[in-house]
Amino acid sequence: MELDLLRNRDPEASLGPFDGKVAALAHNAGEHYFITTNTDYVPALPSLELPHAVFLRTDMRYGSDDPTLWPQQFTQRYCHLAAIARQGTRPELEVLWWNPTRNDFLVGAAVTRGLGRLRLSCVSRFLPIVNDLVNRCKLYQRTSPTPISPLFGQLIQQILIWVEQLQSLPTTFPQTVFAVASLQRACLELDALYQYITVYKPRIENYLSAPPPNTPVLPCVGAFTTVPAVAQQLWAACLPFWFLRPHYVFDEENILAVVPLQQPTHLVHSPVIDAQPCVYSGNSTEEKIAAIHLSAANSRWYRDPFETHSLSKLPSLNVAPASASTPRLPTICPTESRAEGPVADSSSRAIRSKNPPPSFQPYPKAPGKSRGKNTPTKGPAKIPRDKFSTLAIPEMPPSIVAWAEALAQVDSGITPFTSNPADRQYVLPEPALLINSTPERRRKFLHHWMLLNDGFLFMLGQGYSEPLSAAEWRDILEGHLEKRGHPNSRTFRRSAGLEDRIRPALEASGVTSIECFPAAPETVLQFSLEKTHEIVWQVAETNFRFEFCALDKRASKKDRTDEVRTCFAGRMLVGVPLEMSKRGLAAMELEQRHVYIVRVATLMLDWTTTSPRPSIIGPGVAQQLHWSQAHMQDLERAVCRYYTQAFWEYFGRAAVVPLRLEHDLEEENGQM
Repeated sequence: MELDLLRNRDPEASLGPFDGKVAALAHNAGEHYFITTNTDYVPALPSLELPHAVFLRTDMRYGSDDPTLWPQQFTQRYCHLAAIARQGTRPELEVLWWNPTRNDFLVGAAVTRGLGRLRLSCVSRFLPIVNDLVNRCKLYQRTSPTPISPLFGQLIQQILIWVEQLQSLPTTFPQTVFAVASLQRACLELDALYQYITVYKPRIENYLSAPPPNTPVLPCVGAFTTVPAVAQQLWAACLPFWFLRPHYVFDEENILAVVPLQQPTHLVHSPVIDAQPCVYSGNSTEEKIAAIHLSAANSRWYRDPFETHSLSKLPSLNVAPASASTPRLPTICPTESRAEGPVADSSSRAIRSKNPPPSFQPYPKAPGKSRGKNTPTKGPAKIPRDKFSTLAIPEMPPSIVAWAEALAQVDSGITPFTSNPADRQYVLPEPALLINSTPERRRKFLHHWMLLNDGFLFMLGQGYSEPLSAAEWRDILEGHLEKRGHPNSRTFRRSAGLEDRIRPALEASGVTSIECFPAAPETVLQFSLEKTHEIVWQVAETNFRFEFCALDKRASKKDRTDEVRTCFAGRMLVGVPLEMSKRGLAAMELEQRHVYIVRVATLMLDWTTTSPRPSIIGPGVAQQLHWSQAHMQDLERAVCRYYTQAFWEYFGRAAVVPLRLEHDLEEENGQM
């Protein structure tokens, strides 16, 4: 006999948590259920089938298992998922359901034609929502009188990382879509968590009382439940819920209408990606949601490229406080500046003197110990250079005085902790290598770097990259990405694996090999002085930021990349935009630099070095509120000096230090 769900229907009576505006009959795992709800529809239950396997779909979401698309079973750990906004119900959040297309994806360099970035105008649509949401949640974290869920910090971190990747990292189009979907999911979930804690939880804590009169059921995703207490709590919060019970317990429930189950939308039915591994298989909703979180956060992003290199000596005591090969590479135009607008340029000029200021005393030099200079080789393009000194040619961006002076004062008489040659390599080309040559060779080096830049940045972002020697980088910039020389020669051994070094980027781009490289002389691009400065600055800045992370990891014996990132303007490591060239440690005004210098000094408090840490970098440096101009200058010099000296001790070479651009940056007009 079919169950009559309307036998107790009474439109005039008030509805309680166990009644239903509508109800539906469902069959699941061999059982018959009736489902009541405080909304006017009942969603289908595909995600409740057990055991359940979760796969990533072609829209880079998880079908009916995605909590932003379809209701999930209520769990205490992820109770906020019921408060996720439904698509189309909050116009201010509409970008969180937007799907990028190929027209929103800009392809970059010619060598890696399959790599590109989301248009800056598309990324900018997310920024107001992200900034408002993150600021509100951070304020709540600071002011909450009671302990709050660690999910706040985890979701904020995910949001910042995905925004950074979309802003800076060249990827394939599917990876870009995945980054957009992951950012949207994290924003929707963080918004739901904030709303749940601040709006719905207070109502739930008084769930024995009825909801306030005329309180509407909010247009949220809602949740399934089989627990009466949960149904009563969600009813009191005025959140959508669907209460499942075996059909034989139906008794006095007041149900106003019976409706068919609402099937998932076309977005939920996106096909599973071919060969995509299962994200989760099991019977636990909590484990399923945790697996979806992990699949978004489980990225190789920010892996230390130096971490695979062994350290021969470390201090033990704290002494100091496609299927076819690519055709001939076409000539491409230099990528445009990604700055959002010009920044005022008030002072700063390139350093002219290596003499230390009288207020700061350098470490003593070891007698008879000289720095190792590059050994001259044959050919006019090889210019011997002291890497601890400023390269004084017009093509070099202006130095920052404190950093250039600190580098010139490094005491290389101190024996480094490492003798590993790999520690003397570079994440990207040593900046001077790009320009310290004849004009013709410089043009070729810059041209080749523009062709290969996206590939190497892609590998840094995906965790594939390892540092290369200056000679290897020189070969790459020359265009020698194939075997050359006698099979027994060092040149042959060095060149044999260079193309393999960028193999991940080539494979991601559908390119099997690089042919006809270098380009013909007549196709090599011309570079203005300003454009040259911009290229060199970005290479130097990326080198500096990765070197800083690696040095802190070794000197502190802690893996704290997130804390190190706060020392950088923009917090990113890869693809730093040009507008950061006058911010953070490179800001024109001492007061603006001081904020970042203090953060660096705070990290240095637990560095282990042979050289003594300057006394001004003391335990109270972060708490000191009133700094004079002279005191700020002394701290900056001490921090720069201690950094460059510590880098020598841990890597046995000169550090790449930050530079600054002096020219005004052009508007980007929405292009990347």
